[in-house]
Amino acid sequence: MKSLLGSTTEDCLDDSKLYLATLVVREAQIGLMVLDSGQRVVLFNDWLAKAVDLPERDALGKSLMELFPELEDSRLQNAVETSLQMGFPALLSQSLNRAPFPLFANDEDRKTGRRMEQHIQVIPLGCGDKRRYALVQIANVSVAVKRENMLLEQAKELKRNLIIDGLTGVYSRRYWEEQTLIELRKARRTCLPVAMIMLDVDLFKNYNDAYGHQEGDLCLSRIAKAAASALKRPRDILARYGGEEFVALLPETHIEGARVVSERILDSVEKLRIPHAKSDVAPYITVSMGVSCGFPSEGESQERILSVADQALYIAKSLGRNRVVLFRDKGFFTTDNIQINNTLLERK
Repeated sequence: MKSLLGSTTEDCLDDSKLYLATLVVREAQIGLMVLDSGQRVVLFNDWLAKAVDLPERDALGKSLMELFPELEDSRLQNAVETSLQMGFPALLSQSLNRAPFPLFANDEDRKTGRRMEQHIQVIPLGCGDKRRYALVQIANVSVAVKRENMLLEQAKELKRNLIIDGLTGVYSRRYWEEQTLIELRKARRTCLPVAMIMLDVDLFKNYNDAYGHQEGDLCLSRIAKAAASALKRPRDILARYGGEEFVALLPETHIEGARVVSERILDSVEKLRIPHAKSDVAPYITVSMGVSCGFPSEGESQERILSVADQALYIAKSLGRNRVVLFRDKGFFTTDNIQINNTLLERK
């Protein structure tokens, strides 16, 4: 009696396990497909049938290539063959195999052809060569991929904001400082000069007071675009330094080359002819610039070169604005080669 009862209990337990296994396969929220050694479908669960829009009865007995001919010679087919022949598992990452199966989350996606993003595992089943199977497990990772893409876009936007000044569209001060350090290191190795230009919009506070901050922002944006257009080489950088101040970095540029660039900037801004009724310099917006050049290989630092350019800018403003002042030969000069001394400043 005990033996009979024990046998009955074991049979019930086996039936229960089979029932539960059937439920798990049927209700699983991932695609499950089992292929025999001939790559014929022997299991095709409900989730997969719905995603493919193909009843299980129509899938059973068909080969993988009959159901999905587009998979021929794909990484997925190679993974299935390797699993069946050698018993090796495989993982097909979503980044390299975005959507190999024609699976759709809903009818709307099916109409538009927008496949679900897929994470696929191929798992060998069976111990002997005669009864080896491959389980293909497919998960819908569309939500995770969408979230990841959103985070990547946010990271790109954050990086862009660190590099680009949001108001003017030219480089940010932070990026300019980073690139300056890089260019100075190159200049030390090559014994070549680095030039810098400090630019200030003349009487910009008066412009803001007269026309409003919205027009002021538009004015700065137009000036930045015009000044940036005067920099012709890929490694030349114009950045907003703060407020109405801009700074340009000109690698491998001597003072005369920097003079040419600064005069080009002056001309570009002047051609904008942005009206400025509250300026005593001109009836339109003008800029002043200070230019310096240094040799990092001789020990000149970023701070030194920039400080001298700032001094030259101050002198340009003191001389009446709307001009460029250069530092060369241990002195300050106008672009027409007039040396600036205290007498000239006092006369102005």
